[in-house]
Amino acid sequence: MSVDAGVAPETVYSIERSNRMPGIDTVERIATVLDVSASWLSYGGEPVRRFLNFKPARGFDGLARAARLEAMLQGTGGHIDQSYLYSDPLNAQRYLEIAKNYRGLPLKEAAAAIEQRCQEPLSVVALGCGHARHETELVEHLVRKEPDPNSEPSLDFFLVDSSISLLSEGYRYASDYLARYDVPITAIEGDFAELPSFSDGFDARGPRRKVFTLIGYTIANLDNEISFLREGLLVATRGDFLLLDFCTADSKVKDAKRVTEDPVSKLLASGATPRNNRHLAFLAGPVTRHFGEAVTMEVRAVKDAGAIPKSYAIECWVNVVTPTGPKRFNTASWRRYDADELVSAFSRQGWFLVSKWAFGPERPSLLALFQRGGR
Repeated sequence: MSVDAGVAPETVYSIERSNRMPGIDTVERIATVLDVSASWLSYGGEPVRRFLNFKPARGFDGLARAARLEAMLQGTGGHIDQSYLYSDPLNAQRYLEIAKNYRGLPLKEAAAAIEQRCQEPLSVVALGCGHARHETELVEHLVRKEPDPNSEPSLDFFLVDSSISLLSEGYRYASDYLARYDVPITAIEGDFAELPSFSDGFDARGPRRKVFTLIGYTIANLDNEISFLREGLLVATRGDFLLLDFCTADSKVKDAKRVTEDPVSKLLASGATPRNNRHLAFLAGPVTRHFGEAVTMEVRAVKDAGAIPKSYAIECWVNVVTPTGPKRFNTASWRRYDADELVSAFSRQGWFLVSKWAFGPERPSLLALFQRGGR
């Protein structure tokens, strides 16, 4: 034990055989090895609960992700995974500025619907949490009472994101905002598409009903929504919840000729460029950080996008001229769903709609709560 703690055997013997009080750093090292609190080891008092944790997901390698982006940019062009928009610290900052204008969600109503169906302890698992504002608000609504110093919290909060910049910001915000509730918070740097490989910690304090969230239109970033339900949420059990928001389909924009109705199309038509517009700078970020800001941008409509029938997407393409020739990169896609078709497709995978709430009149959207395994 003394070797593991970095403490000389003579020091440990002296502590055990005399009334000598060791230094704080020595107590902390020994307590860590013994897996007890420093206060308990020193004074025999109640252990101090440690609620905050920040760790990488098993097998996740952020540097390898950066190398894959570099290889893509060195190629002839193609689809850049949308998560790379948030990887670069500068682009993460641009996103935070844009997200300030994101309207509030009906999260109080969603929390009430969850509590109506579940009185068990909860683990809220925020997938692609970003700055974590909305997920933190949901957790606050789910905290059932003021903290009781004599009982363990009934709710755990997990933040999962592949962007270390956004994850750090979300972790800081959630830790500060929820401090008075003593909610245990764990930040996990990782790709939630690989969720089964690191989900074993979600029940660390015993079996809990899980609430998975995909907030911020994150569902539309997935290559295949149904594959995610089958494979990514393999860890979900009967009674678990899934809360997500999505844009609803607009029949006027389904036709590629009406793509000019999209806000980004209107922005480009106004003469804005990545040089003078933060939104376009964000969308072009993975390309301009490599090639510079001398790019052109365009958007186009794609019918039957994703795995949900009657859905479509508005794609953002960035064009750049290089010494080896022109290249085109798809950096973002905004998928719009037919709500009935999405609910039907989810139900076929065992995820049944509990309730849904409309929001965002300028960008018609729904917040939907699903539960695994039926009612």
